[in-house]
Amino acid sequence: MPAHWKIPDPEEGPIQAFAYDLRQLGAGKPPIAWIAEHRETQVSKAALYAALSGTRLPSHQTLGTLLRWWVGNPADEDPGADDFDHPAWAWMHRLPPSHDGLDQAWTWRTLHAELIMEASEKRRLQGRSPQVSIELPREQQRFIRKLRHLIDSTDLGDAPWLLFGHLASRVERYLAGDSIPTDESCRKLARRLDRFIPDLSYWEVSDLLIDTATVARAARARDRRLARQDRNSSKRAP
Repeated sequence: MPAHWKIPDPEEGPIQAFAYDLRQLGAGKPPIAWIAEHRETQVSKAALYAALSGTRLPSHQTLGTLLRWWVGNPADEDPGADDFDHPAWAWMHRLPPSHDGLDQAWTWRTLHAELIMEASEKRRLQGRSPQVSIELPREQQRFIRKLRHLIDSTDLGDAPWLLFGHLASRVERYLAGDSIPTDESCRKLARRLDRFIPDLSYWEVSDLLIDTATVARAARARDRRLARQDRNSSKRAP
């Protein structure tokens, strides 16, 4: 590790905390210099080190490369397995479903996606008026109904911790309409639900959640935009 890159302080913000925890994850694992020199690595050594600096979020490719060696294991991958994912995460689909590192990989991937969305939203709102209040869009209500139906189909609706583990509190926010999951979060939920819904495959559950969540997010953006337009029109009215 270059000496001039200090260890990020997790108290300074979510990006610094992300980098700090990523450093902790890599302790005792294959070093960055070795990963960078591996023939399959397509990310520069500088980019891999920068991911641990806390100055900015790493790219999908950079994070995926680190996680492949730190929570996955290329030796366990099936080179003939099909995947329909972002190239940075294709290695996850080559691991056996029971691999111990998959849950960790999904956790990191989801957090990374949420931080990217938060940063994008923050940039979008800079210089704008405060957020407007909106009713729960019907499209988001539809997503909630679909998720609730899937949960009820498992017969574990009354025991969310048995079904979702550490994701249970996040699922409660989805069901309450406080937030909408990212595509990565939908896939992680699908992996949990698929274990208890014999009539549906992982891909059917995943596609259903992703499709309805995507529409719900677009609806929220639409309703916020209309609410801001209405508020601005009211301010300009004599």
